[in-house]
Amino acid sequence: MARRSVQFWRIDQLNGEDLRAPFPARRVAEVLKKAQEAGTDRHFIGMDGTVLVAQTASFSPHPVILLDRVRSSNLPSVGDALGRRKPLPLAPGDHLLETTYFAFLKRNVIAVLTSGNGPRASRMGEYLEGMLGLEPGLVPVVCEDIEEILTRLEVSRFEFALPAERLSGKLMEGEWADVLESASRLVTEGTFRISLSVGRSGRAEDKQRIRDRIQQLIDLFRRAGSVEHFDYVVAEGKDSLTGDREVVDLLKERFISHIEVDPDVFNDPRKSAAEAVAILNRQARDNEAFFALTLPEIRGSADSVPVPDIVAGGMAAVREALAAVTKEEPAEAKPGDAKPAEGSEGGADHELVRR
Repeated sequence: MARRSVQFWRIDQLNGEDLRAPFPARRVAEVLKKAQEAGTDRHFIGMDGTVLVAQTASFSPHPVILLDRVRSSNLPSVGDALGRRKPLPLAPGDHLLETTYFAFLKRNVIAVLTSGNGPRASRMGEYLEGMLGLEPGLVPVVCEDIEEILTRLEVSRFEFALPAERLSGKLMEGEWADVLESASRLVTEGTFRISLSVGRSGRAEDKQRIRDRIQQLIDLFRRAGSVEHFDYVVAEGKDSLTGDREVVDLLKERFISHIEVDPDVFNDPRKSAAEAVAILNRQARDNEAFFALTLPEIRGSADSVPVPDIVAGGMAAVREALAAVTKEEPAEAKPGDAKPAEGSEGGADHELVRR
């Protein structure tokens, strides 16, 4: 059996405005299905060059959408019976897909089935914005009233640790990426631990500036989709109301389910989507009572948010880019490399497809 995690996120904004109605997930699924059946190009290139493509896996009882990260170079190697390594064979037009599964539940909750290779949750927002003009703002579903605690916290220390082999700027964005990439050049084994603190000396305005900076990093971490890579993440400070010291475990605050799956099923493209849909539907049923107690009920109609069709020919440049990359010689992984090639994010498994 293999270990997977199901992250839970909530759409709290759409295109920068508070979302007070249901997110139009079913309409999005219908648009993607229509485009797929019509053969319309659904690829999207992100600002960093990442190529994404989505497809509908299910409509009922919840819309489920697959988001694939498309790779045509820097691929993992394969080995023959004698252990000789060679590039992963790809026929012309074939690409490697790394998949994350998204189920759109009640109360604007998204259940995200991941394993560590496919697109992180924020990539769905990037894809929907680029392809459909929708920009959902995602916040993690938490186990307790952590928002109130962090609001009152006058933070003085932020500390995190993760295995050295997981050091990669691709896990985070912005300045976190710079920190992790720099560390990866210095540490190759063991555990990497970093602690940021305000300190005891210095002027009050300087301390407040450091507190504000730490708070920004905490907020960035809380919205990251790759928390499963970390061993330890805490924020410490003083409760501004009671004066008590508070230590907040930012890993335990996230509402995440860990499950065991059959890897043979998830490596079979004919079975993986159906298995993922079944897992996500079970998660929706098992956690519905918790969401009802902790999250606000969403009223209104999803029809209030218009969702356009995907226009044919709108992503012609993507095809040209994929064709150009496919001509490159696949890069052979180094012996012993079991982890994904550079650029991997949080998701399910590898799958070869022909486009």
